[in-house]
Amino acid sequence: MLHRGVCQTTFPKSQAELANQLFDEAVKQFLLNWMEHATISGLANSFTIDTTPHSFVEEGALRTFFRLHVEDALELLMTDRVIARHLLRPISEVYFENDAYEPMLARFERRIYNLAMHREHLEVPFRYSSPSRQGDYGDTLIPAVTSDEPIREDIGMYFGTRRSDETALSILGGQLRREVAVSAPSALPIHIITEGYMTESLQAVREHAAMLGSIGETQPQCFIIQRRHAADDRHLGAALLLMDPQHPGRPQRIIFGDTLNPGGQPPWWDKFRAKIDSVFAQPEGVAPVSDILEDGGVKLQRLHDGVPVRHQDIDCAFYTASMCRSLIQLIHESPELVLTGDIKSIVSRMTAGMPEYYEEADQPRSPELVREENVVRRWNTGQEALRKIWQRQTNAPKAALPLKAVAAS
Repeated sequence: MLHRGVCQTTFPKSQAELANQLFDEAVKQFLLNWMEHATISGLANSFTIDTTPHSFVEEGALRTFFRLHVEDALELLMTDRVIARHLLRPISEVYFENDAYEPMLARFERRIYNLAMHREHLEVPFRYSSPSRQGDYGDTLIPAVTSDEPIREDIGMYFGTRRSDETALSILGGQLRREVAVSAPSALPIHIITEGYMTESLQAVREHAAMLGSIGETQPQCFIIQRRHAADDRHLGAALLLMDPQHPGRPQRIIFGDTLNPGGQPPWWDKFRAKIDSVFAQPEGVAPVSDILEDGGVKLQRLHDGVPVRHQDIDCAFYTASMCRSLIQLIHESPELVLTGDIKSIVSRMTAGMPEYYEEADQPRSPELVREENVVRRWNTGQEALRKIWQRQTNAPKAALPLKAVAAS
C-alpha cells in the first residue's frame, strides 16, 4: 500500500508538536494543582521524601491520580479546558505518521489512554495499548530490537489495527438505534440487536418475536443484528431476520452478511448455519431453518495473507455497522424488496447505500480510500467516547468533586 495520508487532514507536523507540548504542560500543571489541594488520604505516601513534586509529576503522578480516582479520573482531567480541548480535537487537527496511519499523540495523552483502559467499558477505543505493552507509568513500550533483528510487530501495536472493544461496539450500536429512532415509522418495524454473541443475538430475536406474538402482533418484523460470532471468534457479522410474531420458531427470511468473502462460500457460513439450527430447532422430518439462509455478504475486508501487520484489516465492526445502516434505509425505502426480493438485488441496493465504501452500487472504492475511511472512523469513535465522558462531568454538580481545586484557571 502506498502512503497517501489521511485525506481529511493536512495538519502540519509542527503545529501538532506544539499542541502536544502545550497539552503535556497543561496535564503537568493540573497534577501539581491536584497534589497541592487534594484532600484524599494516601497521596502523601505515593512518593518518597527524595522525590520532588515536579519529578513525581514526570513519572508516577498520573498513575496515582487514576488509582485514587478510579471511578472518575478522566472526567476530572477533562474539567481543564486545555486538556478537554486537546483530547476532543477533530481529526483535521491530528498529524498522522508513516504508512501505518499512526496519530502523533502527546506523551501524557498516550499515558491517559493507557491508564483509562483499565476501567471496564470506559476505554477510549483504538487509542490505548494492551496492558502487556504498558510501562509502570502508562507509557507505551516499544519492543527492543537488535541491529540485525526486525521489530516484532502485532496488530495491537497500531492505532489502525487494534480490535474494536466493547466501548466501540456500544457506540456503533447506539448509532444504529438512533438511525431507527429518528427515521419515520417503517412499513416493517425494525429492531436492533447488538447484545451477546451471535447465538445469544439469535435467541434474543426469537424471544422478542414470541413476546410480540403473545400480545397479538401479526405484522412481520425486521431484526437487524451486528455482533461478534462467538467468544472464540472475534470477527463481526451482520444479519437480517424477517420474523412472523405468530410463528417465532421459524423465521420467514434470514440474510447473513460477512465481510470476508473472497468468492464462493463465506468462511463463517457453516458455523452460522449451525447456530441458526440450534436456536430455531425444528421437529424431526421438517426442513432445517438454515436451508433458507441467504448470503448477503460484501467483499470489503482484505484477507491477511502476505499483508504487513501494520496494514492488516481489522475493521469488520465498521463494515458491518455500515451494512446494518444501509439495511435500515432499505427497509424504509423498499419493504417489498426485503419481503420478497432476490438476494442479489438486496445486496446491490445495500452497497448503493454505503457511500463510505462504495462509489456506486456493486463498485467498491479503492482499498486506499477504504483504509483512510476506517482510520477516520476509528478516530471519531474515540472522540465520541471522550465526548460522553466530558458531558458527564460538565453535568455533574460541582460539590460532588472530591478535590478543593482540580485545575489551574
